[in-house]
Amino acid sequence: MHDQEARKGIAWRSRIAGTAAAAAVLVAGGAGVVALTSPSAGAQGQSVTASSQSLTARVERLEDIEEIHQLKARYFRFVDEKKHDELAAQFTPDAKIETDGITWKSPQEFASTIRDLTGAAPSAHSGAMPEIEITGPDTATGIWSMEDLLTFPAGPDAPPGHHGYGQYHETYRKVHGKWLIDSVLLTRFRMDPLENWTPSEDSPSNATPSKAAAGN
Repeated sequence: MHDQEARKGIAWRSRIAGTAAAAAVLVAGGAGVVALTSPSAGAQGQSVTASSQSLTARVERLEDIEEIHQLKARYFRFVDEKKHDELAAQFTPDAKIETDGITWKSPQEFASTIRDLTGAAPSAHSGAMPEIEITGPDTATGIWSMEDLLTFPAGPDAPPGHHGYGQYHETYRKVHGKWLIDSVLLTRFRMDPLENWTPSEDSPSNATPSKAAAGN
């Protein structure tokens, strides 16, 4: 009898211990679910999402700045390559352009005047140390240090050549996903005169300009 009761007691205690262990597992699992759905876990997920969004915004900003760098590089290249139609296309249609105190009515007028005044005269333009700031989803500002060399075919009415230094203060606008120059203010800090050149018989040249060259 005592042995039978003892065996029953052991079995009962085992059942209680097993039930307690199962309960512990359930409680632990429930605690895990609670932890996953707790406000702190949600906040951590939001933090990861915000961090991802911040990284995306930073990458887009760097891409925009690089596109503006290339936009300005094309501007200089088209001036020196005498590609005046392509030059005008780097601006918004209603861009405000002021160079050396001259205000131009349109990008087309600006590019055409450069074509008429400089003709085939060789030039070299460069920009450096850009300070680009993205001011909105489709807007930006920039400051460039500039340097240019320009000489004209020698003649009685030829304007003097120069080696100039100055700054571009510009704004940019993204139109249909493409960055364009929206305004330009060119100021010069120094202008060193350069002698004009006499083209050889094989060199193409336009008629000698009759007025001073416009800044470009």
